[in-house]
Order: sequence, then C-alpha cells, then structure tokens
Amino acid sequence: MDKIKLEPKKRLLLLLLAIVVIGGIGAIVFLTASTKVTLDAAVKGDIHRAIVGTGKVESERRLLLKAPGSSEVLSIFVEVGDEVLAGDSLVSMDDSTLDYQLRSLEYQIKSLESNIAYLAAPYNELTLENYEGSVKIARENSLKSQDDYDKGKTLFEMGAISQSELDSLELQSTVAQMNYIMALNESDTASRGGDTDVVQQYRFQLESLVAQLESLEVQIQKYEIKAPFDGIVSDLFVEEGELVAALSPVVQVHENDYYVASRLFEEDLVLMEMKAPVAITYDTTVVEGEIRRIHPMIQTVISDLGVAQQKGLVEIEVDEKFHLLGREVALTFMLNRRQEVLTVAKEAVFRQDQKDYVFIVLENKARLTEVLVGARGDRRYEILEGLEENDQVIILSPEDVIEDGDRISY
Repeated sequence: MDKIKLEPKKRLLLLLLAIVVIGGIGAIVFLTASTKVTLDAAVKGDIHRAIVGTGKVESERRLLLKAPGSSEVLSIFVEVGDEVLAGDSLVSMDDSTLDYQLRSLEYQIKSLESNIAYLAAPYNELTLENYEGSVKIARENSLKSQDDYDKGKTLFEMGAISQSELDSLELQSTVAQMNYIMALNESDTASRGGDTDVVQQYRFQLESLVAQLESLEVQIQKYEIKAPFDGIVSDLFVEEGELVAALSPVVQVHENDYYVASRLFEEDLVLMEMKAPVAITYDTTVVEGEIRRIHPMIQTVISDLGVAQQKGLVEIEVDEKFHLLGREVALTFMLNRRQEVLTVAKEAVFRQDQKDYVFIVLENKARLTEVLVGARGDRRYEILEGLEENDQVIILSPEDVIEDGDRISY
C-alpha cells in the first residue's frame, strides 16, 4: 500500500492537535488525582499516660515488741497470722525478779508506816528495843543490797542484765542505805524522845517509796506482752522456755490496713501527680489505688547487678486487704488522666512553627487546621480548641507528604 503523503502544513496541524489532546488528558488526570489516607474521628473518651513499675505492700503501722528485761518465756498465746485486738495477751515472760523487788518495797513501806506510828506514841523499853532491831535489819539489808549491786555491775558488763535492771539494783542499794541511816536516826531520836522532824522525813521517804512501787508495777505489767492495737501477728521470734536478753525481739504486730510503696527512677518520679490513679496487679487480681504521697528526696539505690540508680519513693493508698505484708505487686500509674474529653489519635497531630496542627477532611480535601492540645495520652491527645466532635482528621505516617487543599481518598 502506498504511503499517504501529507503536506508540511497538514503535518504540523496534526502534531499540534496531538499535543493538545495529550495535554488535556494529563490535565484531567492531574486534576482528578488524590492521595490515599487513613482517617480518625474526633470523639469523646478517656485518656491517660501509663508508666509501669513495681511496689511492695506495707502496713500503715507495724510494731516490734521487745523483751523488757532478761527473762524466760513462760507462755506464747498466739501464732503467726492470728488476728488480735488491742490489749490481747501475746507472750508472758518471767517477772519473778521484779516481783521480789515489789515485795521488798511493800515491806519497806509498811516498815515506814509502822515507824511513823511509833514516833507518834510515847517511847518505852519495848519501843526502844524495836528501834534497835530495826537498825540491825536495816544494816543487813543495806549490806545485802550493796553486794547485789556490785554483782549486778559485773553481770551488766557481761551483757547478762539490762541497764534498767542494773539501775533497779542501784536504786535498791540507795534506798536500803537511806533506810539504815533513817533507822539509826530513829533509834537515836527514840532514845532521846520524839522528834517531829524525823516524822516529816519519814513521810517524805514514804512518798518516794510509793512512787517507786507504782513505777515497778508498771514494769511488771510489761512482762505480759500485749497487743498495742488491733492487727495481725506477723512474726514470732521466741519459743516457750527460751531465755532471752533484754530488748531482744519477741513478737511483731502490724495493722490490717495497707498501702503500697514503690521506688521509681528519677525521670519517672518527676511525672507523678498527687491523687493519680494506679492499677495494682497481684496474682490475677487488679485493684485500683491512688498516689497519696510523693517523697521529695532522691536516694541512691544499688541494683541486684551492683549498679547505682537514682530513685525516689511514692506511696499509694489502697483499700484492698492484702493479708501478706511485703507482697510484690505490679503497678501501672495512669497520669494526665482525662475523662470524657474530645480526643484524636496522636498520629493525627503534628507540630509546625511552635504550634499544633491536624488535617481535617472537607469535601474530600485536606484542610490544615490549628488545634490546642491538652493532655497527651499514650494513644490519643486531648483537643481543647480547633475541632468539633466527629470531625474527620487524617492519621499521618512519616512518609506522607500532604499539603493544604490536597485531594484525598480513603
């Protein structure tokens, strides 16, 4: 077939026509092109920022009860885990030494009362003989008390008795010596007739002995170790028949009221908020507490690997009755918590020129919109201004290049 030959003018017209057609098609494609995006709706909901940690269950009050003096454990009335009421007997200890001192003081008081009565009555030979007998007894008591005190000092240096027991022996020695001196004075006064000054001295001494008696009775009561408050027996350190030294641990009681203590890294501690809710997980149970105290002091803590770490203490109030003091629990701190606020996915918000923006979708086009961001949660941000509920915003990814007015599809 023979080729058709066109004149140069016709060839030029056809070429221009082809260019126009191709350009028109390109323009149509350009004008109708769109960017595929993922949308998110501005909706109301709850948001928070989560920080995880661990904690340990502590008792609101815990008291370690110690032996009041060197003694033998006579009876143990409780077991670990028992619930007790304030005043319940826990452990009974031998108080025979103090009981002997108590009887001695009672004897001295009766003796003084008798002496005062004698001084108020006329003196006869029998009365004078009684005074001489009192001098003899008082002298023997004074020598014995001094000997007991000297032996007590040796036992104290060996750690066999407590300071309070040594002080008690010294007091007995001093009182016995005073009694001896007073007996001498009384005998001398009786031989010369009554003396109101001596009676007054006796009364002062009587008051002193009564005060000592009351103090000793309080000490004896401590040998019956009782619960200081309602709680649970958390530990026993002695057995029946065991000899224990003064101030040795005997029994520990804690209140059945708990909180959780958590040590957090410094960078997490500064984010904590008072009253912030905390999810507490142990075994398969989850309960909620709230931060009640943030200790301001940072301490250096050595980890199990020997690494020095800067940590601070947070206390969490909780109503749960854990029953196991020292239990390890998992914690999720819910910070910046907001409830029923307008939110969008955090990937929809971007920062430009020190301001926050989103792209909202209007008539299938991306419209750049400035917003005011409130709390920033882990997944969604609170929007204070710039959006209305149900507005559609574009979720951005790092590779997205979107400009104001771009056509979009979804």
